[in-house]
Amino acid sequence: MKFILFSIPIYILSTFSAAPILPHSPEFELIKEGNGIHFFERWITMEDGTKSREVKFLIEIQAPSKNVLEVLTKEKFGAKWNENSLDYKIKASGKQSWISYIKYSFPFPLSDRECYLYNQLVENKDGKTIFFKSSESRIFSNEENIVQMEGLKGRWVITEGNEHTLLRYHIISVPEEGLPRWIVDPIIRKNLWATMENLKRTIEEI
Repeated sequence: MKFILFSIPIYILSTFSAAPILPHSPEFELIKEGNGIHFFERWITMEDGTKSREVKFLIEIQAPSKNVLEVLTKEKFGAKWNENSLDYKIKASGKQSWISYIKYSFPFPLSDRECYLYNQLVENKDGKTIFFKSSESRIFSNEENIVQMEGLKGRWVITEGNEHTLLRYHIISVPEEGLPRWIVDPIIRKNLWATMENLKRTIEEI
């Protein structure tokens, strides 16, 4: 799958903007760090009253930015770096946009889940950014009753440095109701950290 990079007027970014966050949100908390990876998290309240988890990662990668972009946009790498994934597929929807599909097998008590994301690639003088948000597409689904991961919105920001590439990951998600945070949080955090370790390793190995 090939993507043509070009600058996009700033108005297109508004389609990926999350609902406004209330002022005076708490500071990010450092959850874990190591091997050039920093994991931050906070809980925020949107203006519509929705409680959301906001996560960001800073990852120093010993590889050029083109390797980062290749791994993030090529189907053949997806299952290698997405922890607990059973399947990963990509379908192009434009010259620089695509639908990505991930089927997860999370540990008990979470059930299997599917995640569809609409992705848009943007390039400017500071680097490349992949904006993503939940998609209503179900083009790869075979099970009618599987849980869909919805309400996701975020971005990957790729910046080339002198000695390494800096990859920033940012996501806002609305937690599902039913299970308490003391059960869900350790599972989510462990999966996110393992995913980013896998991603860094995959990029540096190609």
